[in-house]
Amino acid sequence: MAEEQQADVEEATGSGKKKLKMMLLILVGVLVVAGLSVGGTLFLLSPGADDPEGETEMSEEEMNAAMNTGPANYLAMQPAFVVNFNEAGRTRFLQLELSLVSRDGEAIDTANMHMPLLRNNLLQTLAEQDFETLKTVEGKEQLVASLTATVQATIEEKLGRPGFETVLFRSFVMQ
Repeated sequence: MAEEQQADVEEATGSGKKKLKMMLLILVGVLVVAGLSVGGTLFLLSPGADDPEGETEMSEEEMNAAMNTGPANYLAMQPAFVVNFNEAGRTRFLQLELSLVSRDGEAIDTANMHMPLLRNNLLQTLAEQDFETLKTVEGKEQLVASLTATVQATIEEKLGRPGFETVLFRSFVMQ
C-alpha cells in the first residue's frame, strides 16, 4: 500500500512538472513572436527604412502635398490687432482677432518663435488697408489674401517653406 501511494505521488509530480515546462515554453514562444513583431514594425516604419543612406529628399510638389494632408492646426494670435484709420477727418478703428491655419507643426513652432516679427509684419499690412474697402465682402476677402501672403512670406523667410494655408478672422470689428 505504501508503494502505491509513493507511485501516485511520483506520477502527480512528474505530470505537474511537464505542465509547467509546457506553459513556460508557450510563454517564451509568445514573447519571442511579440518581440519580432514589434521590432519588424519599428524597422519598417522608421525614417529612411527604404533609403539605405537615410537621406530622403522630397520634391516641392511632395512637400506641398504632405503639408496639405493631416489634421489642421490653428494658432490663435493674441492679443487682438487694433489699427486706426483717418477717414474723412475722423479716426476710425479696426480690431481683429486672427487664427492661422497650418498642417505643419514645424511652421507653428517657427511662428511662435518669431511671433514679434510676424505681428509687426501683419500690423504693417493692416495699416496699408483702406477703411472704405474693408466694409465690403470683397475687401475682407482681399484682406485675408494679403494677410495670408504676409504670414507665408515671413515664415518662408525663416523656415524655407510657407507653412500656413490661410488666415481666419475670429473677430472683425470696425468702428
